[in-house]
Amino acid sequence: MTNEDRERMKRLEANRTALAKLASSFEQEAGLHRPLAESVGDIMTHDYEDTDFAQALSDREINDTLVHLLSENREQVEHALERLNAGKYGVCEDCDEPIATERLKFRPEATRCVACQGRWDRLNRRSA
Repeated sequence: MTNEDRERMKRLEANRTALAKLASSFEQEAGLHRPLAESVGDIMTHDYEDTDFAQALSDREINDTLVHLLSENREQVEHALERLNAGKYGVCEDCDEPIATERLKFRPEATRCVACQGRWDRLNRRSA
């Protein structure tokens, strides 16, 4: 493993740690250790105004979405670490062309070049 690979690994592992802390924070704040049905049930047993109930559900949905996005990002970091350990980091997993250095600096977890990522996002209906 080269010094550059070691530096990349350190950055990816730092990202993984930061994402885990963020996810844990959101999970604790949202009370995600309880099932959603239980949380909604708790909300519904109180005599809240309709707007309070809607706000509580909206807050819960936002937190759920954030935790989901953080989890996806953590999985991307894990995948990039696996590729680094396999000697495939920096090579697009779709077209086998090198991923631009600037892209890897901006998104060290990237496993696709910009063109392939754009195609993947369109096919999977995700925004880039």
